[in-house]
Amino acid sequence: MGSILAKIRAYFAANKYLSFVLLTCFAFIAVCVLFIYKEILWAPYLVFGIMGVYILVFHLEKFFYLTAFIIPFSVELREIMPGVSFGFSIPAELMLAAMTVLFLLRIILDNSYPLAITKHKISLAIFFYIFWIFLTSITSTMLEVSFKFLAAKIWFIVPVYFLFAQYLKKDIRSAVTFFLCYAVGLAIVVCITSYKHLGMADFKHAAYWIMTPYYNDHTAYGAIIAFFTTILAVIPFLKSLPKWQRWLSLALLFPILIGLYLSFSRAAWLSVIVALGLCGILLLKIKIKTVIITLGVLFLLAFSFQSEIMYRLSKNTQDSSAGNFSEHIRSITNITSDDSNIERLNRWSAVMKMYREKPVFGWGPGTYQFNYASYQNPAYRTIITTNAGTGGNAHSEYLGPLSESGLIGMLSVFILVFTVIAVGINTYRKAKRQELRLLSLMCVLALTTYYFHGILNNFLDTDKLAIPVFGAMAVITVCNILMKQEKHSPFSGMVIHGLKMGRTMGFPTLNISVSQGEIPKEGVYIVKAFFEEKPYFGIMSIGNRPTFADVNNVTVEIHLLNVSDNFYDWQVNVIPLYFIRENKKFDSIEELKQQLQADKDFAERFIKQV
Repeated sequence: MGSILAKIRAYFAANKYLSFVLLTCFAFIAVCVLFIYKEILWAPYLVFGIMGVYILVFHLEKFFYLTAFIIPFSVELREIMPGVSFGFSIPAELMLAAMTVLFLLRIILDNSYPLAITKHKISLAIFFYIFWIFLTSITSTMLEVSFKFLAAKIWFIVPVYFLFAQYLKKDIRSAVTFFLCYAVGLAIVVCITSYKHLGMADFKHAAYWIMTPYYNDHTAYGAIIAFFTTILAVIPFLKSLPKWQRWLSLALLFPILIGLYLSFSRAAWLSVIVALGLCGILLLKIKIKTVIITLGVLFLLAFSFQSEIMYRLSKNTQDSSAGNFSEHIRSITNITSDDSNIERLNRWSAVMKMYREKPVFGWGPGTYQFNYASYQNPAYRTIITTNAGTGGNAHSEYLGPLSESGLIGMLSVFILVFTVIAVGINTYRKAKRQELRLLSLMCVLALTTYYFHGILNNFLDTDKLAIPVFGAMAVITVCNILMKQEKHSPFSGMVIHGLKMGRTMGFPTLNISVSQGEIPKEGVYIVKAFFEEKPYFGIMSIGNRPTFADVNNVTVEIHLLNVSDNFYDWQVNVIPLYFIRENKKFDSIEELKQQLQADKDFAERFIKQV
């Protein structure tokens, strides 16, 4: 017995980290058992909270991805505490607010944030969007409601756009990690919902509420599923990803497609069709100008024949039917007897009346649902309509801000939408790397599903939709920044002898004495070098080698990938292909070697794509 105990002690002495983890787990289980035995049922949640704070402070990036996974499972606080009057999603919004505070504190303390992200046109559009919400919150008819709305926007945008953009700058493939984390959680929710739905006797009416408490109704549920249908359809084509991520995406696509059908959301189905149409336009390289002209002509024709169109629409009496696909589709244009469509017209009518009363600053962000009751149109009353106006928002991502933040508020939304789509399409068409092109295409198509859906509904005031939408904006922003870094002017010079520091570290370099052309800014680049018109790929470093304190002059050095030839005194023409990173001082030669190897691995992946 003594020898067994001695072996156990020796094992734990040799594996101190494992010992600590095991003891912590046993202690956690013991504490939870004790609290449950004493019927103190809230205490285990406190322990989980402490663990969450630890991950937040010391592993912020992991906390970020954990939040993405948890969001589909979050529920409204009022579901747990019925007396609560305001909307707050638990635990997602709590986690987002905590990340926002920590991230802003780090920015203030470090006094730094990538200017390329801050100054980007999408970021500027977001700043204007937030600024106008802030300004109209000050003039709001309901200050408390509007400032809560503003706070929610801030903790939706700051971590998922600005913090996420930093992770994307380090590795653009973080985009896939983020979307897959959300998609795994969403797929689980879809499986639970579909299982419950298929077991319902009243299959038709169950489609409208079966997804609660995870999603408020079938339209929000359909919108997020449509969004991820395009995301998961594109990920398998990203050849730079590990195979397991590509196969996981395909596996998740199956339940997502089932959920899309069972959502019976007409707007979701249409949004996917619109996204497929845009995908066809981009793949066929049809000019956007041609598309815009075509849409303009169609609009003029519709305007010219509006009387006949309205007459035909008035003859459509097909109501929505969750049990019949074709009938459900035909009901989209029923503005005579379909209660859902008529109520939407009622909300839009109220928007216009409210706008005419307060056209500049509106009634205040988030206040539509509290003020629209007296502005309803009696001609559009249905069984959905309530005298108190307790039916929710304006049912449009674009008209809602018109009543709440005035004309400029609506324009700020349009500016953001068109900027994001224009930048995304431009990046897809001009980027050299397949990775950047496909990620841009993926996010443009996903956002198209939501922006189209936004004509008929608005959900950006909820974490469920806001997080993937602003995350997709961050991906497009960083893809565009990385695309611009691909463009640099060529230069030429002579290969000369250097100090041979790179050779001692296993990364021999060619020192270039530049004689013609403009040298790019200091940093590390992927280049193509030509010796007598024969091309070689390599990594170029421009700078004063800050890790070696005794070297002060600026040098241009190229490490050719998988080449050992001697090129001393040769003339070389260099084309910079891609900016990898800024120069930095490393604490040791070993740390520098690790970074050089990481740069080489990245360069080899880049070259395969280009």
